[in-house]
Amino acid sequence: ERAAGRSGLAAVMGSKKLKAVVVKGKMKVPLHDENGIRALRKSLLKEAAGFYDILHDEGTAGITQDSALSGDSPVKNWDGAGTVDFPSERAAKITGSAIVELEGYKPYACWGCPIACGGKMKQTDGEYALELNDGVGHKPEYETLSMFGTNLLNDDLDSIVKLNEICNNLGLDTISVGATIGYVIECYENGLLSKEDTDGLEMTWGNAESIVALTEKIGRREGFGDVLADGIRVAWEKLGRIGTEYAVHVDGEEVPAHDPKFTPGLATTYLLAPTPGRHTQGGELLGPVGLELPERDKYQYSGWAETHHKLVTVMEVCNAAGLCMFGYLSYPIQAIPEQLSAVTGWGYDMDEMFKTGTRIFTMRHMFNLREGINPLKRNVPGRMIGAPPLTEGNVKDVTVDYQTLAREFLEFLDWDTNTTAPSEESLQELGMEFLIARD
Repeated sequence: ERAAGRSGLAAVMGSKKLKAVVVKGKMKVPLHDENGIRALRKSLLKEAAGFYDILHDEGTAGITQDSALSGDSPVKNWDGAGTVDFPSERAAKITGSAIVELEGYKPYACWGCPIACGGKMKQTDGEYALELNDGVGHKPEYETLSMFGTNLLNDDLDSIVKLNEICNNLGLDTISVGATIGYVIECYENGLLSKEDTDGLEMTWGNAESIVALTEKIGRREGFGDVLADGIRVAWEKLGRIGTEYAVHVDGEEVPAHDPKFTPGLATTYLLAPTPGRHTQGGELLGPVGLELPERDKYQYSGWAETHHKLVTVMEVCNAAGLCMFGYLSYPIQAIPEQLSAVTGWGYDMDEMFKTGTRIFTMRHMFNLREGINPLKRNVPGRMIGAPPLTEGNVKDVTVDYQTLAREFLEFLDWDTNTTAPSEESLQELGMEFLIARD
């Protein structure tokens, strides 16, 4: 369940012949103020807001239908519009309410979590019966429903539940697999690939049977699946660089199911984050509860740097502290510095949290710079930013001015807008003088 397949973490482990990490111990986790953290938790549980109800009732699947129609989800490998190519009656088949009807199990939570967004589904009959755990599998999350659903014009929920099991069982990232198959389908539909290339599979839009079969092949590196098993960029290279515009990725990372044409700030995040193409690195996707942000026209591209900085840095702290993004979206953001202070004994407030997040972001970025990686040199898929723009749907005629967004963000950080190297002054302000280059 919920395989950690994103960005090839398991591939790194495998390359080092590391099969597992086993942790065993009895030591109690030390807390600076145990009574204080308990009191904070008790009071915080009464303040659920934001994204809480959707997550609690339906999990991330609850946004699938709305996202498909709003332009948030990629449709037809980023070249379609939900309102036209995957309209409401089709999106309703794979959204949260449809899944809840089939679950038949009480939702479950990670340890200590009040949201309980997890769910299980039983599928023992039919073409897509689940093979493991007596036919019980984890319900698909939004990214899976979108990348194997709207992205491939597939409204067969049973097939997506099966695809989710295959990917979890074999350690695959559902975003990357769905994106890679979208690339394959578009190449096939446009005559760049044939049945002979695809091991006899008819790779057409919405062909659930072929999508499931190819996913199995990818996970086991069988036949054509071996060509695709390392993702879009490697497949594109192996296939002779065909269908370049259909290969939607940033520096080899397949783009997730949130479209910058709907949320422009994500273009900055997908490009500049130390790990590109990630919707969990901050950006204007969703603002946390209690963080006051200016209300502005999202398609006025200048003046967003401070807002983007706040959202990126608080997400860095959440990730580094081992917090879940869903809690961050469901409870007042001010609780995080309060909890950190109670746990560590250090005096955190919101300003200190922004600074801490900036330090983390900067450290991760400096690692990349040391390795010769300038994020401004990364490829930017035209379809991701609307170049050319879509002609139909809710985000038609939108071309995201990602250059302005990126430049102003770098200026706000006091980083060079060409090399992205932080200034000495910015590093000194963060107490990171050790990163200043010395002769």
